[in-house]
Amino acid sequence: ATITHAVTKGLDPNAPMKESGVEWLGKVPAQWPAVMLRFLLNYIEQGWSPEAEDRRAEPGEWAVLKSGCVNGGIFRQDEHKALPSDLLPIEELEVRPGDVIMSRASGSRALIGSVSYVEKCSAKLMLSDKLFRLRPRLNMISPRYLAIVLGAQPCRAQIEQSISGAEGLANNLTQATIKRLLIFLPSLVEQEIIMHHLDRVTAELDQLQFHGMKIIERLRERRTALITAAVTGQIDVTRQAITETAK
Repeated sequence: ATITHAVTKGLDPNAPMKESGVEWLGKVPAQWPAVMLRFLLNYIEQGWSPEAEDRRAEPGEWAVLKSGCVNGGIFRQDEHKALPSDLLPIEELEVRPGDVIMSRASGSRALIGSVSYVEKCSAKLMLSDKLFRLRPRLNMISPRYLAIVLGAQPCRAQIEQSISGAEGLANNLTQATIKRLLIFLPSLVEQEIIMHHLDRVTAELDQLQFHGMKIIERLRERRTALITAAVTGQIDVTRQAITETAK
């Protein structure tokens, strides 16, 4: 919700607004033009999926990334399979820091179109054919901002409406669909401001989530201890029940 608000409403509550033309989106900042993604990309690149080995690559070996390496908008380089030693890698498909990677296909419709910005990664990791690499026009949109806006609700809604294929692994996202995605584009300067704001706010939310999970973990431990004490006779549950009834 925080990310969606930032990339559709901006950060200035006093900025002039205009109707977006999208009923469920409402108003957007007046100075943000509506742009189809095709005009913000140099090209889209698809990977290769050879018959990989069912193991992770050892240091120095080439590997092929799985489609799940971008689930949840987080790049996970350990989601890969080793390339057999008798196959030559396609070095042009190696993933590098600064890339924007999108899942083309998945067994789950909710994960199709998942996007991640690659902040850092190991060498010798190749794109699979279940992944796209988006090459943005840097004079128009930041790669990291592109990943953020593609993961926000407005683009997710467009992706989910456009997914082709039947249920299961047949579900896929075409390059034509990606190029038709509509976003409202702030200036490069405003993109940077939004990204810094989201870094700060999401870090605070992550910290709250961390503390919340710790509390839940402790409560579960206490619950388990209480049950154990009750069933082993360490607590006189009958006497306690009578007392509670009397109250």
